[in-house]
Amino acid sequence: MGARSHKDQFIGALKDFPHEKATFTALANALGPNWTAESLKARAEKFEADASTPIHVVKGGVQYFGCETGKKPGLYKEVRRGIEKSWGADNSMRHIDVRHTSRTSVKGSGSWTQPDLVARVVRKSTARPREVYLAFEVEQAGGFDIESVYQAYEFGRGADFSWVFYAGPVCSGTKMARIRTAAKDVGVGIVHASKPTVPSAWKTIVPARIRDHTKSEQGDFFARSGLTPESFEEL
Repeated sequence: MGARSHKDQFIGALKDFPHEKATFTALANALGPNWTAESLKARAEKFEADASTPIHVVKGGVQYFGCETGKKPGLYKEVRRGIEKSWGADNSMRHIDVRHTSRTSVKGSGSWTQPDLVARVVRKSTARPREVYLAFEVEQAGGFDIESVYQAYEFGRGADFSWVFYAGPVCSGTKMARIRTAAKDVGVGIVHASKPTVPSAWKTIVPARIRDHTKSEQGDFFARSGLTPESFEEL
């Protein structure tokens, strides 16, 4: 077996850090004596220049965004933070509270059940409904396709809006044309979050359309997500 590529070495080591994020010094120490913080930073910057490689230089070091498993995937954390601190306000949702729900589904309920993130938006008291709920599917680089739209639509049953956020290279051409058509047909919004830590660079490709639902469907949505309306009152 040949030597592991630098990219594979980075990814393997970063997966052992919380949220797949490490300082340059800590990652250099994890990779061994052939690396210094300076050489590691230079290599990380080259990875970042390649949109297909989900390794980014971030505040405090370097982070890998190709992981959707584990206890606290960094991809979900950064998208959640970006929605709360910037994207929500930029899209007229100033009072938005986001929860990570991808690992809280009911056991035995099968696939396509719970969203990765769920948000509540509290609107002005004159608005009806005063509270709306958003369901998010978050896709790592290379994981976004037309199935992402239908998955978001399915697990968003009972929510007011369904969204797909995808990281990595921009999706274009015939593939994106089909995805856009499907998203518009079912009302699912699409956002390209090319760099999860920089929400100012996120681009809305298709806006989400409000969904009709019954109280029963909303109750089922909360159950699948492992949440209740009261969950958003908890610290």
